[in-house]
Amino acid sequence: MIYGLTPLHAARKILSKLAKIEINALLQTGIEVLEQKSDGSYLIRLGRHTLQTKSETALVPGKEYWVDMEQTKEGSVRLSRLHPKPLLLKKEGFWIFGKELLSELSKESDPAEAVKEKFMQMMASSQSRESFQSLTQMLISLQHGVVTLPVEDRGRRMLLQMRKKKRENETLKEKSVEFYAAFNNLGPVEGAIVRYGEKKDLKLEVFYPKTARLLESLKEDLPGFSNISVSLSSQTIAPFWESDSLGLLDIRG
Repeated sequence: MIYGLTPLHAARKILSKLAKIEINALLQTGIEVLEQKSDGSYLIRLGRHTLQTKSETALVPGKEYWVDMEQTKEGSVRLSRLHPKPLLLKKEGFWIFGKELLSELSKESDPAEAVKEKFMQMMASSQSRESFQSLTQMLISLQHGVVTLPVEDRGRRMLLQMRKKKRENETLKEKSVEFYAAFNNLGPVEGAIVRYGEKKDLKLEVFYPKTARLLESLKEDLPGFSNISVSLSSQTIAPFWESDSLGLLDIRG
């Protein structure tokens, strides 16, 4: 337990705070790549519209991306700062964590075990192969020390992952929880809650300048921290754990 918070307690608190900002933040555009044309251009889906465009970054048909878009003087659409969305933010049929269930699980004496039992119960009653595979991946994530929580709240999908910091500074009595969050409108966010004694800091790293500026301007909407820092990442921000394929699942205690 970290400063009185299990990873699920921290997950619920961080999710509720960032979600309040995300709900009205229409910052990042999401696209789905439908196919690549013979001339190197791509057919993409943007909302309800389908259009053809070029990208300096190689794209993968079937994947979804966050992207900044701008119209050139010639009238064409230019894509920039493309960032792949995590698979669990896209998949259908298993968005089982509502805020109420998340709150309920966070009250358990062993939340990680409660999550494991919940996932296994859902696997036993799963009606589709896709749902079973997704739940299996989340259980494997748990075995790797990462709590993966796909959440749907009022039609908005989010992905939250939590883990204890790999190495903590015992000399400074530092204790930390690291988290990764994926929001459709904010893009990917990586951060950490760090406590030194009674002081608690929040560190956030984002990929999009618009998101960084928004979070900087709304720090007061993230109360409870001695200090909040927001930085812009020059590299993509990947989930702590994600797999395209199933691995061996050890269901022993």
